[in-house]
Amino acid sequence: MIIGLTGGIASGKSLVADLFRAAGVPVIDTDEIARQVVAPGQPAWHKLRTAFPPDCFLPDGQLARSALASLVFADESSRLLLESITHPAIFAEVDRQLQALRQADSSVRLIVVVVPLLFEVGAEARFDQIVVVFAREEQMRERLVQQRGYTAADAEARIAAQLPIAEKMCRADYLLDNTGTPEQTRIQVAQLLDHLREG
Repeated sequence: MIIGLTGGIASGKSLVADLFRAAGVPVIDTDEIARQVVAPGQPAWHKLRTAFPPDCFLPDGQLARSALASLVFADESSRLLLESITHPAIFAEVDRQLQALRQADSSVRLIVVVVPLLFEVGAEARFDQIVVVFAREEQMRERLVQQRGYTAADAEARIAAQLPIAEKMCRADYLLDNTGTPEQTRIQVAQLLDHLREG
């Protein structure tokens, strides 16, 4: 069973992914893959070099992430262009890793794939079940500012660029409430895992 794990920005996806890993469930993280596929020399990187201005790149060729983010969050056509280059490369690598996991261990019954923009990119059909991690919007804003160093305006822009968390919750097969303590979230993940394994 392939589980798609998603939620709002700063809702707690990384915490939940770590809890699945700790329980022995293989986890594929598309955020990690996204960094890999745009590394200098990769095919997607060459396309980005052609498509985006020089100030979106550092002297060593790495993406200047803050400059690129400022551009794509301010201009939808730039965001769509970025996604058209990176998303096919990301999901091709997801497929490769899924195949490798299946070949390495035929007894694996659950694999979790973390996809922050799962609904936004129309990836629902890739997964057998979808789990949405949620927090209150004020918690998400607070985490972005306090933990990631965003300005209040940047935090608001990041949240606004995604589907509302309420809509994601309506489209989920399972919900995980991360408005409380990490221990409360851990208990929910353990209960969900028991349910999925029994199914």
